Amino acid sequence: MKRPLFIAIFAITVLFFGRPVPGYSAAPWQWLLCLKGQPSGHSISLPSALYIDQALGRYYVVDAGNNRLLSYTKDGEFLRSFDVDGRLQAPFDMVRDQETRIWLVEKGRNSLTMIDLRNKLVEHHSLSDNGRTVSPDRLEWEDGVFFLLDRATGQVLSLDQDLEVTGRFASKDSSNGFVDFKIRNGSLWALERGGKAVLRFNMDGQPASSVALDDVLRFPCSLEVGPSGVFYVLDRHGGDIAVFDQKGRFKYRFLHPGHTRGRLYFPIELKFDPWGRLCVVEEGNGRVEVFSR
Repeated sequence: MKRPLFIAIFAITVLFFGRPVPGYSAAPWQWLLCLKGQPSGHSISLPSALYIDQALGRYYVVDAGNNRLLSYTKDGEFLRSFDVDGRLQAPFDMVRDQETRIWLVEKGRNSLTMIDLRNKLVEHHSLSDNGRTVSPDRLEWEDGVFFLLDRATGQVLSLDQDLEVTGRFASKDSSNGFVDFKIRNGSLWALERGGKAVLRFNMDGQPASSVALDDVLRFPCSLEVGPSGVFYVLDRHGGDIAVFDQKGRFKYRFLHPGHTRGRLYFPIELKFDPWGRLCVVEEGNGRVEVFSR
């Protein structure tokens, strides 16, 4: 092939195939590590959540499909598997309190379950709000208070240590509940179902602000808030992460759907860790992928 013809073909290839996909950023986050099961080969099945213990430097993966919890170092080294002697039923989310007890949402029981490893005690708690049964979903714990997303109403409830409801975080539009929430920078941030808006609440439940998001999401399922107030929204069906500025304007998206390293298949949760990394729980690929800048 003559050199001028080769150069022309190369230029056309770059022009049409080398350009970035519209709306996608050139990899602002780089793949770092993957949490994907035990060294023995017992893989994760349908993971639903990630809990991060900064003091211990550990990740805890809720392995819903295998009814167990897995722990790892922050460098991705597997530590142990824990299933309460096979008694867990569809675990979904977890936190640890100041007494290092594990609190676990079990969808198979529709309960908030307390696991006291020190005293070898397990308690299953059915929750109610004004006589109505609560359907536990996402769970956070902050300064001695539980914050729980009620799947039935889409409201976030605050509960004291006796598991009594002490407050509610609700959308002004009663037809729209929340699909996820995070506690960041002294506020509770909640993502409306359908990804129409992000609402910010004071910790006493009073609404503080509402930000409408540009309509670019297919099936938003999880929210994170960056240090500068930028919104990261995980798109379950899109297999990527969309980024919005503080006014809700779409900026870019990154990552792509797929099964290979660094690609997403039916992701379910998005979370920043204390070390500045971005963690994505992938239900479809049975793993947690960790990205760094």
